[in-house]
Amino acid sequence: MVPNENLQIPNSGFRIPGFPLLPLTVFEKYMLWDDSLAYPMDSFRFLRFSGFLDVELFELSILSVVRFQPLLSARIRKDLRLGYVWEEVAQPVFIRRIKTSITTRIPTPERIDIFNESGFKVYIVEEASGCSVLFQFHHTVSDGLGEMDLIADILTDYNDRVNGKIPKENPRNLDLSLLKLRGSSGLTLAKYFRYFIDTAFTTNQLLFRSPSPLVPCAKCDLDIPNPDYYKCIATELPSDITDNYFSFAKSNNVTINDLLIRDLFLTINKCRDEWGYSRRGALLRVTMPMSLRTSLHARMPASNNVTMVFLDRRSSACSDAAKLLRGIGRETRWIKRTEQKHVLILSLRICNLLPGGIGRMLRTRECRATAVLSNLGRVFESLPVLRRADGCLMIGGAVLEEVDATPPIRFGTLISISALTYAGKLRLILRYDAKNMTQDNADQFLKTYFNYITQ
Repeated sequence: MVPNENLQIPNSGFRIPGFPLLPLTVFEKYMLWDDSLAYPMDSFRFLRFSGFLDVELFELSILSVVRFQPLLSARIRKDLRLGYVWEEVAQPVFIRRIKTSITTRIPTPERIDIFNESGFKVYIVEEASGCSVLFQFHHTVSDGLGEMDLIADILTDYNDRVNGKIPKENPRNLDLSLLKLRGSSGLTLAKYFRYFIDTAFTTNQLLFRSPSPLVPCAKCDLDIPNPDYYKCIATELPSDITDNYFSFAKSNNVTINDLLIRDLFLTINKCRDEWGYSRRGALLRVTMPMSLRTSLHARMPASNNVTMVFLDRRSSACSDAAKLLRGIGRETRWIKRTEQKHVLILSLRICNLLPGGIGRMLRTRECRATAVLSNLGRVFESLPVLRRADGCLMIGGAVLEEVDATPPIRFGTLISISALTYAGKLRLILRYDAKNMTQDNADQFLKTYFNYITQ
């Protein structure tokens, strides 16, 4: 597999008032200081097409859409007055084309150095009977929903071009000036004191509870590059089983997220037991991204408008599946009712003011979660394109067969699970730490998770 030369197509650039000195939000700093050579803070979106894809037109659609995505064409530098800020990069968009005669899922991605290049790369793999596209994002740039919106805009633009239509000049009428509002959590002083006791409980959870990793981790040098940092496997549920899973959630008065979390705890506990690492009092933690988006963010370009919430369970609590589900349902309703989504952002703001800042906080904890679960929901449902009978998008002469998404992993957090529903099928993508887990471990974990879900 030999890569073609990187495309040197000029980016038309962007201009918004004050953008060259747009300071990083505390969440962006969190993503920045959690980045390392061994564990890059990169997320990926993978699309597999069957049939003919006009790659030149697809590249043109990428460049056209990115014009209205300033953070995708920016890097981070340190300003003496404002600290770390975003600045425009005078470089073309990174698009690499790879031609191969064999079927391959992904190329080997290169880590993004956000201080020296923009946080967005695209790899296009042209095969004999289809085409795959890998989108790579540095997590300082955008959250998962922003990334999926960007890809939806690219697909819409490409569909218009391949069908001879004039694409929309500014997808979704994006307002670049709204980037100044990114990261705003909506937390007010009155709201903080209203939920003070609840917030204090969550703060105590983050500061004084140490979760157990999936398997024991060998301490590693974070400054040594890891060539296997992007390892993932995927599976999907048939449409009828997907429908049953959604119906089961509704009949039990819980959300799909509640079910996915419950089954993830069961899987973690079962695999740790089978691998000989189970301890009855071990604390298991699942981290879940939670959107901060409001109507104000509807026309905002790709950016981070997200926080994270944390669910803890003792290993001993994972023996009764029905009871575990009821407890998770109660807890997630409490998280929403008392707006616990603000706690992480508030904690980061406090840490940012202390000596050493957020970076010092990150260095003091080796394992901050056992696993990450990110549910993107139903993807590309509202795209104005033709669909095959099974629900897959038909774009020109190509059919979008698969969609995968993988959030980053950190040292100590050995796995991340991404769930999404495309063409009526629930898809599960497991990204794992190849330094501490074998391929067999990862396969067994995903199979066990699949079995709990289908039961």
